[in-house]
Amino acid sequence: GEGWGDRTKPVHLLGIADTDSIDMTVGFGIDTYDSCFPTRLARHGTLLTPTGKIHIKNASHKKSYGVPIAEGCDCLTCRTSDRAYMHHLFKANEPAFVGMAVRHNVRFMNDYMEKIREKIMANEI
Repeated sequence: GEGWGDRTKPVHLLGIADTDSIDMTVGFGIDTYDSCFPTRLARHGTLLTPTGKIHIKNASHKKSYGVPIAEGCDCLTCRTSDRAYMHHLFKANEPAFVGMAVRHNVRFMNDYMEKIREKIMANEI
């Protein structure tokens, strides 16, 4: 957009990368985002899905055997673990939880940004 200076260079937004903020700013010409958002959420037990955030520490996930973190997600975490197992790992302070949750959340964000790029290329944004 106008006012961004030299548009031969990408416009980078640092510290903002939640999906609502991306949706609000991409139309203004932001090209790249950089944030600890998906990894910070993962460390604190929040998993990102297309239908919203899952707070895996909630007791409602304790017996969610066979329930995927996010339907259709093909990240390694989703292919090998269900919500009950992730709940157990988080509650047990198991170090493996963080890596698994980060892997999932980063994959979610990569997939989300792929959809944004597709919308840009289709002139929908």
